[in-house]
Amino acid sequence: MNRIHYLRGFTLIELMITIALLSVLLVIAVPSFNEFRQRAALRGAADQVATFWGDARFEALRRNQFVKVGFRTSGANFCLGAATTTNQGDDTTCDCFTANACNVSAYPTNQSDWRGVRVAAATTLGDDDGGVIVINPKRGNVTETADVGRIFLGTPVSTNANYRLSIDFDRNGRAVVCEPTDAPHKLPQYTNRRC
Repeated sequence: MNRIHYLRGFTLIELMITIALLSVLLVIAVPSFNEFRQRAALRGAADQVATFWGDARFEALRRNQFVKVGFRTSGANFCLGAATTTNQGDDTTCDCFTANACNVSAYPTNQSDWRGVRVAAATTLGDDDGGVIVINPKRGNVTETADVGRIFLGTPVSTNANYRLSIDFDRNGRAVVCEPTDAPHKLPQYTNRRC
């Protein structure tokens, strides 16, 4: 006897219901994933600024020279530069936008390294708000006690969530990453590190 076996597949209705469910899940997941990526980029950028500062302090001690750390902006672009100096009151920034202009270090080499992070408020580095702090090569602290301040970073403006972090520089030469108390959205990792 000859038996014919029919292969059972999906009906068009079953396939459409599955596609509709997957579409709903995707619509829910994509904004959460984008927000996660932005928070990670912000934390990474803040950590990079703190690491840059630590490296500049190390270079001041290693070279036994004053090292000035500067923060520059040009429109939406911004960078950090470190250069040696002989003047502990030096308030001129090295041009970190130009290759090899800072003889210690510069970050970033490409603005895309910030991964969409922006400057969220005016920087307040240095006693004249010029964006420069000079590091003492003997102790690793700042040369002038008024040369303290902070850099505010935030997630891109085009997003719904507005996360912000601050990198605070104190007169003892420490850089601390914290979350401003007035930040519109809170990062759970910084609940104990508000500033």
